[in-house]
Amino acid sequence: MPRLEKVAEQYENQPGVLFLSLNIDDDPGLIDPFLRQNKLTFPVLLAYDYAADTLKLASIPQNWLVGPDGAVCLKGNGYDATEKWEQSMKEAIEKCKSQTVGPTVRTPADTTPPLL
Repeated sequence: MPRLEKVAEQYENQPGVLFLSLNIDDDPGLIDPFLRQNKLTFPVLLAYDYAADTLKLASIPQNWLVGPDGAVCLKGNGYDATEKWEQSMKEAIEKCKSQTVGPTVRTPADTTPPLL
């Protein structure tokens, strides 16, 4: 997760970009120690029920980019700790930021509502 933190830090003062983590652990007491140990600074929301019942997440981690229009412009599974992942994420963020109103990229089975 160091690369995710690095990207989050690079965008922390840019308008229109916000990093959030939805924690789905059933023991919220594990969150703070994990964040401190891994030096993660982005906000973490307790979301066990929301992730399971509303979003119907089948796997973690997931990366979502939500455009200025509230539509999900990227939804991907997994995390890769390589420089390639970091660069790909930055490119996707820039593309998503530039969309004012555009198509939502979804898989046919995706019934997840946009995050607002």
